[in-house]
Amino acid sequence: MKTKNNFPLYSAAAALLLAAALPAPAADTNVGTDGAVFMKIPTGSPRAQALGNNGVSLVEGGEAMGINPAGIASAQMREFSYSNLSWIQEYSGHYFSYVHPIGQSVIGVNLAYYGLEKFDVRDSEGKPQYGADIKVRNGYASVTIAKGFFLEKLLVGVSAKEVLEDNYTTEYKNLVFDMGAVLRLGRKLSLGWAAQNMSGKKHQVVKVNRLGGAFAFNPFVTVALEQKTYSDRKGRLGGGLEFNLPEEVLQVGRVSLRAGYTPSDNYGKNMDDDMLDRLGMTDVSGWSFGVGLYSAQALGYGMGFDYTLAPYGALGKASQLALRFQF
Repeated sequence: MKTKNNFPLYSAAAALLLAAALPAPAADTNVGTDGAVFMKIPTGSPRAQALGNNGVSLVEGGEAMGINPAGIASAQMREFSYSNLSWIQEYSGHYFSYVHPIGQSVIGVNLAYYGLEKFDVRDSEGKPQYGADIKVRNGYASVTIAKGFFLEKLLVGVSAKEVLEDNYTTEYKNLVFDMGAVLRLGRKLSLGWAAQNMSGKKHQVVKVNRLGGAFAFNPFVTVALEQKTYSDRKGRLGGGLEFNLPEEVLQVGRVSLRAGYTPSDNYGKNMDDDMLDRLGMTDVSGWSFGVGLYSAQALGYGMGFDYTLAPYGALGKASQLALRFQF
């Protein structure tokens, strides 16, 4: 049986596994050198995840707090959202958020929790060990305030966030800050920037910088491009496409179909997942796909549903489902 003192090797392996599941060039020698790599996951926003983890200039409401805090400034109603994340290798989590307009400003709070149980523990020779009592816990909670200026053409926001990383032997807590802005140039073009996890202890929380834009050709088609740079790896330019059928056309709600791509390593071919096999995505990585449904007329409230699927080759697939209510 493994003792706690022998576990750091395996907790580090778990962190590297999560890092490997995110787009990264193989030649980047800094991968895995920063902690809290779970902060790279677009928690709470299946929309951004479906667009290739791009959306710094698009996200709004509760989903924005994990991508760009400025995004909540456009909220006109109170909103509660819940998201369930299923990552690779049975890593999973939950996300809750609440957004509340107050005068000319908007405040928001969120909570995210991730866990991994039944950890595959092995000794230095690779022999399986008993690990039923070993659990990995990660999470964060944040408070966000944002405001719009110049008739909502410029949105700015900041967040204070407490990050928890518990790798079974050691528990880390760090207070970090996010800031962001969105500039809307007319009705078609929007630009966004966000800096996440600033002022944390060196290397304990990975820092993320996002810079991107979105262009709506018409009410039906929107294209997004975004450059993401991490403190432990080189940046990547990705993009996404969103096709909308507006609520005015369908009379029952707005339907959105999404796809995105950010360059990724080749993770090999999956031989175990029946869904990926049926979809012909057993050796696909870097791509993501999603669907969304929103209605402003459901029981007198605004209600939304979003789902995303992202294949990672031999590592399996990631998926996220979110529900939101506006009142």
